[in-house]
Amino acid sequence: MKLAALVVSAFLARGRACAQEARDLAAEARRVEADCTVSERIGPSDVPLPLDLSNALLDHPDLAAFIVRRRKIAPYRIEMRGPRRSLADDGEGTSGVVDLLERGERRRLYYGEGEHRSRFWPVIRAEAVISMELDERALPDGRPATRTSFLVCVRMRSRFVSGVVKVLRPFIRRTLIGKFTKAFFVADRVGRLMADDPSGVEEDIAAFADLSADQREFFRRSLARLGSSAPR
Repeated sequence: MKLAALVVSAFLARGRACAQEARDLAAEARRVEADCTVSERIGPSDVPLPLDLSNALLDHPDLAAFIVRRRKIAPYRIEMRGPRRSLADDGEGTSGVVDLLERGERRRLYYGEGEHRSRFWPVIRAEAVISMELDERALPDGRPATRTSFLVCVRMRSRFVSGVVKVLRPFIRRTLIGKFTKAFFVADRVGRLMADDPSGVEEDIAAFADLSADQREFFRRSLARLGSSAPR
């Protein structure tokens, strides 16, 4: 009985710790939104994929990174640490953690923490909140497309660097925002590859190990539909 009580106690403590972490991330996100160093709205942009396939691709950023790396488009790497957390490295000095705080069919909210190392700047550490809106619409040729737009808020951890960034904002805004949205543009690039070359991307997915049988079948059926509906 004592052992059972200890197990239950440990389980409940772990659950409280997980809940506390989730609350803390939400609080951090609110703090970033209230104290942005730079912010920018990006989009809208139309990707020629149905909404369900776009959401599946966003749920597997490691797959998108694998495809662009396999095709030698970019050295981006993403490792999943659960369904809502990913570790990212762009191969160009920027690395960090991205947490999915809210996931709806048409809205997502992400909180990210990262750092950038280069020869010309001290280590830059920052946090970001990315609010993403999605909508499905029809392209002129009748194919479905997912329209995406982002509101990105970035907060620098260092007050000194934050002050420098604010002074130089017109010159480096795009660079800062781009570092925190690169993973989403990787997904955008892969989405366009899916629409243009569904059979080729199916080969890429077959070479990716970290999908369940059901997930693999979903992508296979979705790509087959894309192939059959592609403009002739």
